[in-house]
Amino acid sequence: MSALPADVVRLSHYLQPGQLYVSRTPVVLTTILGSCISVCLWDDREGVGGMNHFMLPHYAGSGVQSARFGNVAMQELLDKIVDAGGRKRFLRARVFGGACMFQQMKSAAHLGSKNAELALDFLSRHGIEVVQIDVGGDHGRKIRFNTDEGTVCLSSI
Repeated sequence: MSALPADVVRLSHYLQPGQLYVSRTPVVLTTILGSCISVCLWDDREGVGGMNHFMLPHYAGSGVQSARFGNVAMQELLDKIVDAGGRKRFLRARVFGGACMFQQMKSAAHLGSKNAELALDFLSRHGIEVVQIDVGGDHGRKIRFNTDEGTVCLSSI
């Protein structure tokens, strides 16, 4: 799919933690991340893309199963992209977030690193090419993702 003309305005949507969004029409998805992870997933040949925003790596079976959990959010994002016409063999991904926001929580196994590990492992197991990884550190991130092109504007906060 070719890029939209410069004068075309995309719809926009803000993702809160625990949400995901998939679209066949051009949308700019925005979110702010700390230890959370967002995966931007798209098939630019079909013009379909989406993003999730999860807070915890695993749903453990108690309470409500939701996209707040990485294992649920990743599978749901993939399923919805495929349902919208995305072809798995042409999917590409960008992965953001996973910071350790508080010095006293700094360790090799902090929550952000566990979230990032889950996302990257899922993408690897499904054979999805990861074209950008910006995870870790001690700062937040703001991302703006164009669902049809797969482009991202990334800012440190």
